[in-house]
Amino acid sequence: MRKPEESGMTPSGHAGEGEVRAFLESLTGPSRGYVNWLVDKALTVSVNDGRVLSLRPKDDLPPHDNDIATLKWADDGYTIAASAGRNVWVNGQKASSALLRHGDMIEFGEKGPMSRYRLCDHSFPAHHTVEDILSDAYAYTRTSRRPFAKKMSGALRDSGRRLASQTTILFRITVLATLLVIAGFGYLLYQNDRRLADSIEQESRKIEAVAIMLAQTREDALTPDDLASLREAFKNQVLSTEQRLGTLEQRAGAPTRVIAASTRSVAFLQGAYGLRHVESGKILRHVLGPNGENLKTPFGQPWIEPDGTGEPAEFQFTGTGFLIAGVPLMATNRHVALPWTSGNREKALSDAGLEPEMLRLLAYLPDQTEPIEARLVRFSEAADLAILAVEPSVQDLGIPLADATSRVGEELFLLGYPTGLKALIAQAGPGFLEELEAEGTLNFWSIASRLSTQSKIHPLASRGIVARTSESAIVYDAETTTGGSGGPALNRRGEVVAINAAILPEFGGSNIGVPVSHLRALLREVESQ
Repeated sequence: MRKPEESGMTPSGHAGEGEVRAFLESLTGPSRGYVNWLVDKALTVSVNDGRVLSLRPKDDLPPHDNDIATLKWADDGYTIAASAGRNVWVNGQKASSALLRHGDMIEFGEKGPMSRYRLCDHSFPAHHTVEDILSDAYAYTRTSRRPFAKKMSGALRDSGRRLASQTTILFRITVLATLLVIAGFGYLLYQNDRRLADSIEQESRKIEAVAIMLAQTREDALTPDDLASLREAFKNQVLSTEQRLGTLEQRAGAPTRVIAASTRSVAFLQGAYGLRHVESGKILRHVLGPNGENLKTPFGQPWIEPDGTGEPAEFQFTGTGFLIAGVPLMATNRHVALPWTSGNREKALSDAGLEPEMLRLLAYLPDQTEPIEARLVRFSEAADLAILAVEPSVQDLGIPLADATSRVGEELFLLGYPTGLKALIAQAGPGFLEELEAEGTLNFWSIASRLSTQSKIHPLASRGIVARTSESAIVYDAETTTGGSGGPALNRRGEVVAINAAILPEFGGSNIGVPVSHLRALLREVESQ
């Protein structure tokens, strides 16, 4: 180590005017390996556009744009304070002000250099010990926010340089052979560093894009304002539906009979899937902060990695399904049972080296206090259909399938859970809302469990008229919205004629259903397995 007049760096003050209290050694950036000696009691720290760190007495010059922090001596140590609008990290933690301790790592700004702070007992150290050098390398890899490969290669290179130049002659001779081996390894590592960094950056972008896309599958956070508006909106919708069904009740009471007989068979599906890293075989988990909190990326999305130590990342979804008469099976849409197949999500996952994995799939039936586990048995490649296996104890609750195709002008009755949990909470009434608000929790899983325990899970019903039929689709105008996918469309005899699959907002909210003939074909495939 060199003294101020030998180091080429300007000390914070003249040695004759004060005592050397501490020093900052730059570990990164253009000033790597150089020392800034701390003499004055109050100092201003600046980082210029070239990322070079400099110090001056606090009252020496007026503030300017490059100022990033101040240092003030008190009680045998310096306190660092970030300048207004600037960021400083101490030991990897953003800090507006912190009392520095011997060995602390300081990062000045988003792209500024990282420096090691050390007290020097009022004298200039002659050289670093091996312990100091290895401690610096460890502190750098622990606190640096750079990618893992970059900070590891940087730590190895810098440690080798310092071991060769800042230790005793005896030590350098002793480890010369080892350094030659390290130098050769470092050279190979450097050759691959750029390609590896580019590859990691590309994968990071892909994973970030996938995380942003899949985050849209989560249910929006429920707030009191959401609940209040939903309550009013669904009140109007339910009244509208009741008025329409009231007219039908004058015609032999078909709506009441069909809905009452089928409601118990229509399930609220609630599930979550995770993502597994194909290369490592590990499932993506949340990266935890120092206090055990789930960290987020700069884009505000959950930070998930194969080596994360938190819980597996859950991508939650809801939908509708219904029991099929005579078999322990439940029908729904493929995009409900396999939510990652919607749009271009599957391709994005493949490009990122990830594969989806169902973590949990529950089916809540009306008037049953406990959910039942559901498991995917088969799905159709041609139609938006999937079949789930459920407990044999509920197979007597199934809805019969129609033999004939619906005709244009025929009445249909659609059952489902549009908007998922939000609609169920709105239907549960103000008392249920007050309970949630009093507890201050809006957990995705616990809300559904509480609704089921209190027998507040019931599908919404609406009536529509068949507008068009074909071999592949039935179009009708029954009222529903997102979340009602997978629900049954019933004829006046209470038989399933279609499985609700999509909404056409450009056609006044018309719906598309998959004809029941496709479901029968899929059931035959299951039987032949």
